[in-house]
Amino acid sequence: MLASCADILGIDDGTPRTYDASIDVSNDVTTLDAKSEAAADVVAPDVPKSPLACGKSSCNAYVEACCRTGDALDASAQTFTCIAADASCAGLKATCAETANCTAQGHVGAECCAIIPDGSAIATSTACASACGAAALCQPGDDENCTGDASCQPSIQTVIGWMLCK
Repeated sequence: MLASCADILGIDDGTPRTYDASIDVSNDVTTLDAKSEAAADVVAPDVPKSPLACGKSSCNAYVEACCRTGDALDASAQTFTCIAADASCAGLKATCAETANCTAQGHVGAECCAIIPDGSAIATSTACASACGAAALCQPGDDENCTGDASCQPSIQTVIGWMLCK
């Protein structure tokens, strides 16, 4: 049975092992203090960042979306939460809030657009598209991303909580 465990572990290569019993290995245990352990736990894979405005906080547009729930026309009754990019949202799901988010997601040249169902004036989501017209999202100071005479201003109806070129 011992030989089969060695086979499973991949160490049964037919080479006999010999150990020097005169070597004291009783203190060969390395311990980490609490500070070192905390630092070791913080190491995470390098995930690129693309800030996505989400209420008073920010999500990472590479891997997250912003879910706004509550009354679409009453800013005081809205809640903003970062969710996984592929998760569903019971309100407005924003996958972008500006052209830079689209570029970061691999949609070079696309604009971040408010998606407005036919016959409505209120967006149900955002998405990257080649052209948005009057429903392009932006960030303060990004007037150069707006077409024509439009400037980046807070939305008062279409997509409350974000900025639109208007």
